[in-house]
Formats: sequence, structure tokens, C-alpha cells
Amino acid sequence: MKCKDVMLTLVFKCNLQSSITECAQLMRDEHLGFVPVLDEDLKVVGVVTDRDIAVRVVAEQRDPSTKVSAIMSPAPFLTCAPEDDLHELEERMAKSKKGRALVRARDGALLGIISLSDIAQRERSASRTGKLLKEVTRRESVSIIRQ
Repeated sequence: MKCKDVMLTLVFKCNLQSSITECAQLMRDEHLGFVPVLDEDLKVVGVVTDRDIAVRVVAEQRDPSTKVSAIMSPAPFLTCAPEDDLHELEERMAKSKKGRALVRARDGALLGIISLSDIAQRERSASRTGKLLKEVTRRESVSIIRQ
């Protein structure tokens, strides 16, 4: 199976001049946890996640009118081409612990996004999807001892 077979092509995005408020409202309205940030040439220069907003805006008490460029996660991103093998992308997602990948054309233009849920909905093997999810979401356990 190819990446183009599972990618979502309706991609909501914002630009470098968008405010955090605008981005958060887009995420709320469209039920998103991830928004690519495009420059004036329509190339992806960053991504904003719901976690970025929680950690870099709310926790740091930043002004929500701040531009997304101040809080976005910059490159490198996990990317693939439409013709890439999906199983190879799954292995890279597991290794990098990334739940999403940007699908880009040869010139770098954004064509779509693939998330774990997209793979899970199309994958024929539940055990394969489960293994990928387990690897991507694996975290080091931390013990806190209280005295």
C-alpha cells in the first residue's frame, strides 16, 4: 500500500502571521490536534499541535494574540512522498515516535497528512496497527517518590 492510499488531502493550515487564537479556533472548529504552518511560498515551515498551545502558550502565560511562528514546532518533520511504501512510513513513525506525517510533493508542496488514525482505519491487520500505536506512544516511565 502507498502513502497516497491513506493520506488525507483536506488539510487545514495557518500561516506565519496567524495568531495563536486563530490557530486554536481552527483546531476547535475542525476537531484538529495538528495544524501545519505555511510560509508565503506555501511551504511547510512548522506545525502547531494542541500540546504546543498547552505547553508554550498556556503554561508560559503568553498572549494568545502572539503569532504562531513564536510557538510552532519547526522542522524537521516526518515526511513522505505519495508513492512511498506505507509500511516503511509506519516503521519511521514507530522509530521517531511521531503520530503524524506530512505528505509532500517533490518540490516540497504539502499534499496531505497521514495520522495513526488514518492508518488504523485502512490497515487490514489489527495486530500491525496495535504494534505501531504501542511504539509511537511508548514513553519512559518516571517514578516520583514523595517524602
